[in-house]
Amino acid sequence: MSKDNFSLMRGGAVHRFLSWSGALRPRLSLSRVIAVLVVCLVFLPLAVATALDGTLYGTHVRITLLGDYALTFRMLGALPMLILSAPLADHLLRAAIRQFSRGGFVRADEQGKFQHILDAAKRMRDSWVPEVLILVLAILPVKKSPHMPELAHLSSWAGSEGEAASWAALWFGHVSAPLFRFVAMLWLWRFLLWIWMLWKFSRLQLNLPAPHPDGAGGLAFLGNAQMRFSTLAIAGSLIVCGSCINHLLYTGATFSSLHLLLGGYVVIASLLLLAPLLLMTPSLMQAKRHALGKYGILGHRAIGHFEQRWKRGEPADRSSLIDSANPSALADFAAVYATVSGMFVVPMTRRNLVGMLVAAALPLVPLVFFVMSLDELASKLVSILV
Repeated sequence: MSKDNFSLMRGGAVHRFLSWSGALRPRLSLSRVIAVLVVCLVFLPLAVATALDGTLYGTHVRITLLGDYALTFRMLGALPMLILSAPLADHLLRAAIRQFSRGGFVRADEQGKFQHILDAAKRMRDSWVPEVLILVLAILPVKKSPHMPELAHLSSWAGSEGEAASWAALWFGHVSAPLFRFVAMLWLWRFLLWIWMLWKFSRLQLNLPAPHPDGAGGLAFLGNAQMRFSTLAIAGSLIVCGSCINHLLYTGATFSSLHLLLGGYVVIASLLLLAPLLLMTPSLMQAKRHALGKYGILGHRAIGHFEQRWKRGEPADRSSLIDSANPSALADFAAVYATVSGMFVVPMTRRNLVGMLVAAALPLVPLVFFVMSLDELASKLVSILV
């Protein structure tokens, strides 16, 4: 398998089934088609069944289907987003692997090990065992109620407490929820496979130039690649947002009672998704430590030659770094040393961290409109700005 053609997403039992069915045609926007079909499968039967029962909307029950924000945010927001974002994530992760192989980070004597890592990752990606296990885990937990325990006593589209579950609830428990769990766990499996690859890469003897302009030994592109998993943070945030809206509307919860949960989710989810980059930290620390020692000695020699010429008025050795009357060479060396000393030992930038935090926090914005009216929001914004 070529290093330049490795794909983290395109493989496994599901991909082989789609290929066998002829769905993987070049001009077909497969992710859009699958997203539409899956949303129709998980939500349309619920809408039809609840419409026939009179619980799609209205006041017949406390929690109607359209008023169940935990369900709608999950099935109409998080689920299609997980499907639609997979091709883009695959494209950027593939580019990261290609840059790793072409960028000179892997020494010539380690190329065989690097190829072995890609081959092993491909075997794990294409194995039917993980996806069968995911399917079993997705199907097994059949909940009697689609709601959290705090809402189970309320009448809803799924039925009332002590009554038989509605047809909509049965469809949700046996089709909609398992399908969502299957898609979400497929993403988690790919995330775990990416972590394994980073771990194996970190054990190679890598060429990491400490003075690299990206400030991370040339590995800053891994931080950008890791951002592709912000999809998981967004999906989780949509689910948390929908659940919190349900609590605000139906249990009398206040925003102040939920703000720790929301803030904790944003921070913890962001850190967990960026944490795999720490696997590269030992290699980067070693490269930085070695470079600081080497450039420190070189800098001492450069200063000695500089003082010899400019302070003592003695002729400098023409083979030295300062080989002309122009002191810009020393300034250039100082800039290189500053780059080395400021090198990040985690291959990401502040932009990556802020981007992940924003991705996790942005889907929570709809909560604001359930806490205060538009008039209240406008007046608060005016009072802050004026």
